[in-house]
Amino acid sequence: MESLTLAFQDRPDLKKANVRRLRTSGRIPAVVYGQGQSVPISVEETEFSQNFKHFGENTIIKLQNGKKTFQVLVRDYQDDLLTGRFQHIDFYEVSTTKTLHTKVPLHLTGTPAGVRAGGLLEHLIHEIEVECLPQNLPHEVKVDVLALEIGQSIHVSELPAFTGVRYLASADAVVAHVINTKNLNVEPAAPAAEAAAADGATASPAAGASAEKKA
Repeated sequence: MESLTLAFQDRPDLKKANVRRLRTSGRIPAVVYGQGQSVPISVEETEFSQNFKHFGENTIIKLQNGKKTFQVLVRDYQDDLLTGRFQHIDFYEVSTTKTLHTKVPLHLTGTPAGVRAGGLLEHLIHEIEVECLPQNLPHEVKVDVLALEIGQSIHVSELPAFTGVRYLASADAVVAHVINTKNLNVEPAAPAAEAAAADGATASPAAGASAEKKA
């Protein structure tokens, strides 16, 4: 697994005004959680953003400032809905000797043979929980579905293996399958519609007959 090194600065002033100044100056306020403590820091926005887009969330990041070093993963982040700029990051410290449980994105590759034959591909598991040491954590799991025919499925037991990585989902869980679109066709409820029409036809003469009696 690839790792990334970023410089950080301590953030002793937690006032909102200082947080705004940090963002204006091109830095992202952040917090490192772990070892029973939380350490407020900041990282350079451009450096983090460019690397985050390339490496993704499941990347070990080594944060350094010349005095301290944290080995972390991104636990959560907030971004601006309009600009996409990062507003805040939560890192959590990891140990290379302790296993972790986390989720890894699961992507399907290729167009299944069953889809080319008129079927429909359903992707049921988009993230898969794994157990591993941080240095073995995969960025993503890619599954080739090219040979999948109508009526066939791919299960967790068939996912690619990674050294030191264990999938925590049931081995029988269905990751994706191709279904026959003919099974999706629903016949209209003709009998019910015909019955409703018949009731309406019966009601009209009755109303007319009532009017004749009044006359």
